[in-house]
Amino acid sequence: MAKPGTPTVPEDSPSPELVEQFREFETRVDRAVRLIAQLKQDKQRLEVRLEEETQARAEAVRRIDALIDKIDGLL
Repeated sequence: MAKPGTPTVPEDSPSPELVEQFREFETRVDRAVRLIAQLKQDKQRLEVRLEEETQARAEAVRRIDALIDKIDGLL
């Protein structure tokens, strides 16, 4: 029997330790979800950058090829 003034925990309630563990787990899950969202944003930005760089490279190759053709024409 509980002492007077001591809060009682119903038998079907989780222990305070379990409640604390669950809160810590929720915090970790929230942190993981935020990290995943940040990684998705980073991936999207990197994909856009890669596409831009790929286009720039293709343009540079085209210009170099055009210069080579002009030089070959002068020879």
